[in-house]
Amino acid sequence: MARFALGIDGGGSKCDALLVDEKGRVSGHGRGGPTHVYYDPPEVIAASYVEAIEQALEGVQDAEVWSAGHLPEGAPRRAIAARNRHLQHLPAGEVDTAFASAQEEWGLIVLAGTGSFVHGRTAEGRELHFGGLGPVLNDYGSAYEIGLRGLRAAFASDWTAARRTSLAEAIPRALGAPDRKAVFDLVYWKGLGRRQIAALARVVNQEAEAGDAVAVSCIQRAADELAEVALDVVRELEFEEISFPAIAIGSVARNCRLWWERVCERIRAAAPSARPLVPALSPAAGAALLALRAMGVEWREEVVARLGGG
Repeated sequence: MARFALGIDGGGSKCDALLVDEKGRVSGHGRGGPTHVYYDPPEVIAASYVEAIEQALEGVQDAEVWSAGHLPEGAPRRAIAARNRHLQHLPAGEVDTAFASAQEEWGLIVLAGTGSFVHGRTAEGRELHFGGLGPVLNDYGSAYEIGLRGLRAAFASDWTAARRTSLAEAIPRALGAPDRKAVFDLVYWKGLGRRQIAALARVVNQEAEAGDAVAVSCIQRAADELAEVALDVVRELEFEEISFPAIAIGSVARNCRLWWERVCERIRAAAPSARPLVPALSPAAGAALLALRAMGVEWREEVVARLGGG
């Protein structure tokens, strides 16, 4: 009977599922919708997992599937059982899959996607977790914060010459709105949601990369917010004098160059031996590695390379 590892990564904006064989070769990938319990009803979350899993398992039947990540009871597990009679599941949270994606066992995780958090783990196993409480209570440095800063900057663009920014045109365009008045209506009358605001981070980053000074400031000020949280963890875990990986996880941390450079600059000012690391593998691939380990497959270089190339 064929054996497969299924890595599952559910997040605030999407759910990914990655299927690999025992040699690390990617056999399937699926993507579903959001899975955040604060913002989405149970039926939406279940449907997101099912969509991702069914896409990943397409063409695979009667196999032994080892999964890792978060896999809710009910419909998501039935989606696997409907095709395969053998399922072994390893519960794993975002922290576990993040470390696995970097093939590290301890260090600092700086996660910034739709939301954000910082997690530290020492070599001895002591752990500290700050953040992850949503846009009202924190989400420092996240895509949501960057998008919100961009929105505010767009509406202040006419105040002074120093505040003038290309975001005044770019943000309405990204929202499909004819002008800022229409954006105002979207915000206050139609309830522009957390994910829609977070999606504007890409616009802010594009304008920053094009040289807009206000957009650059939005990115850097957001980065400073999460860098402060990271420094709290560094100091509390006494990382200042040792070498440790600082691992970027999430769409902002992995894809926004200006943001990550700023965060790394702040961390290394306090901990010069920190080793910034942007994993080649996604969190779903990290979850697949955890499933492979549970199957008894070692994380050999060729296995990781195949997984990363899928």
